[in-house]
Amino acid sequence: MNQREIKFRAWDKVSKLMIYGFWIGSITGMVRLVVQQAKDGSEVILGELINDLELMQFTGLKDKNGKEIYEGDLFDCIYKFDGCKKHKLEVIWNEESAGFKLKNHGECHQPNVSKTMWDLERLEVIGNIYENPELLK
Repeated sequence: MNQREIKFRAWDKVSKLMIYGFWIGSITGMVRLVVQQAKDGSEVILGELINDLELMQFTGLKDKNGKEIYEGDLFDCIYKFDGCKKHKLEVIWNEESAGFKLKNHGECHQPNVSKTMWDLERLEVIGNIYENPELLK
């Protein structure tokens, strides 16, 4: 049985930086985002205010270049069936289906055209909604 790797990245709303390679802990009831330093093994607390962070989960999938796909990632997509209209697909978490799905930020409205999360393995991540908001315009 394959085990899905559970990991997250975080967008720090204050510093406007994407943070990878951390763990989340709670000491005295305060949530902490911690990165372990590689050289001396010490830990650095990145944030204690969860409201300053936007957590995004890894989907368990990688794009065509082997890049990990997280919530909030964007893909540039062209549907030839609808006149080659370009649009962006955003990876989101869907509470109703308890799974990841794609949100269409574009012009494609053809009922027979759909993309699934597995289709993303053939596409390329072009950015994300936090570091590249201009891609949604």
